Amino acid sequence: MTVIQLKRSNVAGRVPTAAQVAEGSLAINLADRKLYSKDAAGEVFQIGATAADPSAYLFLSATDGTTLYIGRLAWDDFPATGPAEAAAEWTIYKITTNAAGDVVLEQSATGAWSSKESLPYS
Repeated sequence: MTVIQLKRSNVAGRVPTAAQVAEGSLAINLADRKLYSKDAAGEVFQIGATAADPSAYLFLSATDGTTLYIGRLAWDDFPATGPAEAAAEWTIYKITTNAAGDVVLEQSATGAWSSKESLPYS
């Protein structure tokens, strides 16, 4: 099994610099539960964040070494009771890699986290 390891930090508030992240690659702050990438202009941005909701909840799960699911759930979509994973309005990104770890397909869908493997991705 291939393990996908992201650049990561366990220090709260730490954001990767442009020099630490390649364009389109991912970095995660485990303490803050925030995911970052870098765009073509060289700017680091938080995935799932907007000006109105900069602290979106993020969840990561690697299922088989070649498929990575990244889920985003806005605070407004959190269930009134129960765990966040029970919400029906996740935005889920599916990233497929080859054996060398290169990204070969990126897709997204909306639905329940528990249904992530069977959602209609596009």
